[in-house]
Amino acid sequence: MSALHIDVTDSIDDIDTAQWERVARSDAAPVHYTPAYLRAYQTSPLSPYAATRYLTAVESGRTVAVLPCYLQKQGDPYGFLRDVGIPEAEGTALLGHNWYCYDTRIPVLAADTDHRDRVLGAMLDALVELGDADGVGAAGLVSVAEGDPVLAVARRKGWRVAPIVTRFQLPLHGFTTYDSYLASLGGKTRRTIRQYLRRAADRGVTASVEAPEPDFLRVVCDLVRLTAAKHNSAGMYPEDAFIDFVMGLGERARVVRIDQGDRTPAAGVVLLDEQRLHMWVGGASHATIDSFSPNYLLWAAEIRTAIELGKQWVEGGRSNRTMKERHGMTALPLYACVAGP
Repeated sequence: MSALHIDVTDSIDDIDTAQWERVARSDAAPVHYTPAYLRAYQTSPLSPYAATRYLTAVESGRTVAVLPCYLQKQGDPYGFLRDVGIPEAEGTALLGHNWYCYDTRIPVLAADTDHRDRVLGAMLDALVELGDADGVGAAGLVSVAEGDPVLAVARRKGWRVAPIVTRFQLPLHGFTTYDSYLASLGGKTRRTIRQYLRRAADRGVTASVEAPEPDFLRVVCDLVRLTAAKHNSAGMYPEDAFIDFVMGLGERARVVRIDQGDRTPAAGVVLLDEQRLHMWVGGASHATIDSFSPNYLLWAAEIRTAIELGKQWVEGGRSNRTMKERHGMTALPLYACVAGP
């Protein structure tokens, strides 16, 4: 059995990003694990953090697992962990990934199940040691998908593992066109979407996808914040950090916009990785305009884009179950696992 050790750095610039990306890609990790995303978030965080901790498991000179973590002064901003009996995370916490990522995992290159579990166990042990050194109230992982092997390893170590929220996904297997996707939906939803698309076209509404530009990202941010305010979460998207973060993503980000003449009633930012289009953020000025829903048009444009790009999944993020299930998305429970006291 070869020796395994965990390296820790506090900057993405100190990491062998080629090895990091090789591990992330081999485990089909989402865009949130790409060096582009990590560098953009480190440079322009949407939510302040005290420090970053990048963990890499190294075996025989080769990186075999990776995990980005953030030392957060407010570890449980939404109360998810408090609600499942982990109140100590409300203070300073060392957590992987960040709360803007709804797909936390520890990407691993492993020869077999035993090897994988040994590497995962070593990463969890290192996370606890780092948390102790940082004097945090809690150390752990958030937004881990049901069935991820790391949950079983955490349970064996006596960590507290509990479901917190639900994530939604749309599998695109078999859809070669947007119409073939529409045909898979319930009759009422399908008729509503087609009706909105016709009404919007009659009123000169257009949908487009483009590379992010700072000036228009201000428009996007205004719409996102307007929609987020309905859920008391507008503070998640400070304008300057939002613009700098999205611009830092480069080819990983695209803006989807719905325009009617000189106004933009809906717009959003989608993130791209090899397999998925992520409906990251979006917003609309009104629930309905001229008898159509700008938000439905935005969803239509994003799903159409994913199909045209040949993606296998659309990631819908957390919450808003009714809208997402109406559009054919499936629910996937997410778990937090936090080291025991």
